[in-house]
Amino acid sequence: MKKGDFVNTPRFCKVKIQKVFRSQQNALKAGYNVPTWYEDYLGYQVYGKHTGPNLMIFAAVKAL
Repeated sequence: MKKGDFVNTPRFCKVKIQKVFRSQQNALKAGYNVPTWYEDYLGYQVYGKHTGPNLMIFAAVKAL
């Protein structure tokens, strides 16, 4: 998965990936802490970050 990819998540439907992190700890430090309940066969998870009222951006995290 890479920046700019669109993925379908169970919670938020189709979202655009803004960042890709190698660890969940780095994503949490950057504020991406809202779960989307997405996990693919390659081991990526997607988390959201609030940027304002009813606005979010999303990042992929490579699960170990």
